Amino acid sequence: MSAVGRNEPCPCYSGKKYKHCCMTRSSTPLAAGEATSPVDALNVAWSFFESGQATEAANLCRTVLRSDATQPDALYLLGVLACESGNCWDALELFRKAALARPQFPEAHYYLGLIHMRQAQHEQAASHYRQAIASAPGFVEAHCNLGVVLNRLGQPLQALSSYQEALAISEATEVKIGLAECLQRLRVSPGVSHLRPLLTRAIAEAWRRPEELAPAAIAFLKCEAGFQEALSKGVGRERLLADWCENRLLLALLESATICDVELERLLTAVRETLLDDALRFDVQDDELLSLRSALAQQCFVNEYSWLVHPEESEKVEELLKHASLDIESGRMPLPQVMLALASYLPLCNLPFVDALREHAWSGSLRSVIRQQIDEVRQELNWRSVLPKITAIDQDSSSKVQQQYEENPYPHWVRSSLFPAPLALDDRLRMQIPHARFQPMRRIDTVDVLIAGCGSGRHSTESASAYSDSRVLAIDLSASSLAYAMRKSHELGQCNVEYAQADILQLSSLNRRFDLIESVGVLHHLADPAAGWRALLQVLRPGGLMLLGLYSEAARAPVVAARQFIAHRGYPATAQGIRECRAAIMGADCPEALSHLTAFGDFYGLSACRDLLFHAQEHRTNLLAIDALLNELSLDLVGLHVEPEVLRKFQARFPDDDSVHDLGMWHQFETENPQTFVGMYQFWVQKRCA
Repeated sequence: MSAVGRNEPCPCYSGKKYKHCCMTRSSTPLAAGEATSPVDALNVAWSFFESGQATEAANLCRTVLRSDATQPDALYLLGVLACESGNCWDALELFRKAALARPQFPEAHYYLGLIHMRQAQHEQAASHYRQAIASAPGFVEAHCNLGVVLNRLGQPLQALSSYQEALAISEATEVKIGLAECLQRLRVSPGVSHLRPLLTRAIAEAWRRPEELAPAAIAFLKCEAGFQEALSKGVGRERLLADWCENRLLLALLESATICDVELERLLTAVRETLLDDALRFDVQDDELLSLRSALAQQCFVNEYSWLVHPEESEKVEELLKHASLDIESGRMPLPQVMLALASYLPLCNLPFVDALREHAWSGSLRSVIRQQIDEVRQELNWRSVLPKITAIDQDSSSKVQQQYEENPYPHWVRSSLFPAPLALDDRLRMQIPHARFQPMRRIDTVDVLIAGCGSGRHSTESASAYSDSRVLAIDLSASSLAYAMRKSHELGQCNVEYAQADILQLSSLNRRFDLIESVGVLHHLADPAAGWRALLQVLRPGGLMLLGLYSEAARAPVVAARQFIAHRGYPATAQGIRECRAAIMGADCPEALSHLTAFGDFYGLSACRDLLFHAQEHRTNLLAIDALLNELSLDLVGLHVEPEVLRKFQARFPDDDSVHDLGMWHQFETENPQTFVGMYQFWVQKRCA
């Protein structure tokens, strides 16, 4: 947290300005020579601090302390200056003295909490945040940071309570993001049913990636009596449909994220066929089910029609399509339920009468589907036409991967999560990895960031908003993926990110260097991942940072088994082949070795499943091999990115403070817990200075 400006509202929510409340200073800035009292001197010191004159501010504080060694405001400002310069040990002592001199000093306790949190001393941090809140109940940042440390301490419900208190004070973005993080980790039970409306809002407003909140939402839905009845007995579907039209949590989930649950997918697949049969009756407009029909159509587009379609269903869809075509030829628009049923089986952009659909003034429910399945697809074609290509593409090693992602851009995402306030690169890294160990970046006006393999833009849009004063270049092989990314960045109004088609192996031809390179889930799809890594290092400045993501050999064992199963059965990497493969894996006679596949979120979308199980090229590794390569490439490990619960288990197993930086110990931990890195290894490294 940066220092509270003297003209800003006081964090204690007294309604006064900070300078008239907790930081008692006069209201008129004075020149240094006019400071006639400690209060005047401190007022001038704060003016110096706010104008970037740290030395002058510190000198005035020391002058005050020579007269009164326990003057709390002087101690506090010196602590802030020490903290800003990275001298945390001096800052810690100064804030302690300030808090002793003024027991009710919420800002001093806040900074003490911040320093302890950065040092992973979470119990001490929580204590100081609680003291800050006791003195200033409206101190939103203290509530939020208390939530952060409680999450790290494995107390998600207490963390959630802290964030809820913050939300009652302010609907700030950071509050919503913190709440969503707690909801993501929520273990659903009858005792937390009161949180359902909050979860619904978090998904609808995308406080966090909706797919990360989906497991909690699905758990809530499956607790409902109607769901239980339909899942267990297959009855009550008519009543269920009526209930679903009013189920805001379900509708928000269907519109925002792929449904990643076998039981719910089966139920929704059956509901889709029921709604298809209803549409074939060609009754008058069925308004009460339109919201559900629309949400289901959007869900099917989001998962790229990954659900299996039986031959008799295909015949019904053909019949419905013929009827709709006749309506258009006769100058009539098909009924909304007809179009929504069709949109649940095939994208509207592929229909022969797409222009007529687009020009018609449809109602809200269908308008959303038209925008998703027609308008946005056309926007991507427009963006693709202006996409720059800045390197050659290596046809020998990159063409197969490029072809896959042209056909199936990945990931297929709908809503961007809320972005936290941008931070300096060093501060963002410390926030993401509490145990990070690195040399602070040099002070620069602009941080140059390369996203090497940005896919469809989820990563690049988040990174472009994460770092203050950043300039981002996002590259990928796939023009289809880049067009999707460009549309999304344009929707978000991002001006600091540029997209270009490029090959990582050809980056040396660029006359550009970067302070930060992020390449997550990319290098392991190259013919030679180490060669790709070296190519990235050529454009990374000395002292620069890298965030990398690589597949774990241990965690991908079910995927390797699935590849063997696919080869044996002969499933092709086509839409229908992927659907049939998914159905077989979800079937009752699925081999035991494949049972874990349904735990992968990527199993449930068409492009995602191709990326997971049918990839043209994939390498896997382990932490010992990564450690050896770090030494070979002159890179220092900054830290592994792991969930707080995983970090707690690791530290309980290896309590030595330095163990967290030892990849050999992490390898041993993974050997004992093979699913630790089920997504991939994500880790930060730093390039050594020459």
